[in-house]
Amino acid sequence: MAQNYIVEFSTTGTAPWTQLSNVQDIAITVGRQRQLDAYNASQATITIRYPSGYASPITAMVSGTFIQITNSTTSKFLWTGRINNVDVAYGIPYVSNVGNADYLSISVEGKFAQFGRAQGLNYAMGADTLSNQISACASQTSLGISVGGTQTTAMASTTVSGTWGDWVNKVLVTINGRLWDGIDTASMTVRTPNQSYATTVNFSDTTNNATNQVYDQINFGSYSDNFYTQVTVDPENFAEATVQTGAAPYRTLLTNTFNASTGQATDYANYLLNNYKTQGFALLSISCVAEAQNTFKLDALAGTTYLASLPGISTTVTFRGTVFRCVIEGATVTATPESSRYTFYLSGADLNAYLILDDATFGRLDFNKLGY
Repeated sequence: MAQNYIVEFSTTGTAPWTQLSNVQDIAITVGRQRQLDAYNASQATITIRYPSGYASPITAMVSGTFIQITNSTTSKFLWTGRINNVDVAYGIPYVSNVGNADYLSISVEGKFAQFGRAQGLNYAMGADTLSNQISACASQTSLGISVGGTQTTAMASTTVSGTWGDWVNKVLVTINGRLWDGIDTASMTVRTPNQSYATTVNFSDTTNNATNQVYDQINFGSYSDNFYTQVTVDPENFAEATVQTGAAPYRTLLTNTFNASTGQATDYANYLLNNYKTQGFALLSISCVAEAQNTFKLDALAGTTYLASLPGISTTVTFRGTVFRCVIEGATVTATPESSRYTFYLSGADLNAYLILDDATFGRLDFNKLGY
């Protein structure tokens, strides 16, 4: 089923939004590809034909203008951000104030990019709950940020000497969380892993219906970055915790956190070691063409209307008769007027082995662990 997408801009981030015409291609990236990757700002690139742009430029196409992208076929809002770069490629010929070979390329970034530019200025963050520290971050930066899930996790004190983006990434490492960036123009959300939810639509190599989207590409692999026999967690103000298995020489994962005690850091180190101590060949990604779906659901996998809220959603992928339980870490969407493709980057449910009662993926006895 072919899909149509519209790109709109606003100088204020609120209505009215103005639609861009002659859109040639769109590419959106949210989340991350692998579970241990640090987060970057979500982003989008848009190319439009710009035949009248030289004589009558769109004056709002400058850094800071808000962009939103919607699937007009399903009326699903996908993603929003702000322009960071604009380039114009002027072509030949130019006749009667029209350049038919002129193109405008727009680069857009999610809310997290603003945190990456906001300096901490040595702010003294006091030891507190996750919720209160996030509130302090919002107050100090005047940027929107919230937390979803358990908000009472104890966090250590620190001095924010780098950027607030660095601080957010370290928070995400500490809580084993995920970032929702690009849901709206005002805010982004830090998600704790206990606030899990599942897709209502899964993936299959053969079944193609309202509850299964068919894919045409699937990738498995074994990453050295997913195999460690020793883990050292170094909390901000406490002694580091090191755990290992087997004999030296070890493959060591070193991570810095805001854990509120050495005991909390030790629990987290044991969790990470249990996750990554075994070499494995795992499902990494799947890719789906929109037009191949009998009932298109790729932009609403869990009833959600946001591409940016995919990180952390659990799903299943059926491949040659075997069902793989996975968690979506990130996604990309590429689209032209003729076709669109959705690619989903996955981690195995066994790498997300915290126990959530009554959850189809995280509530399986003998497959999960009682937190950390």
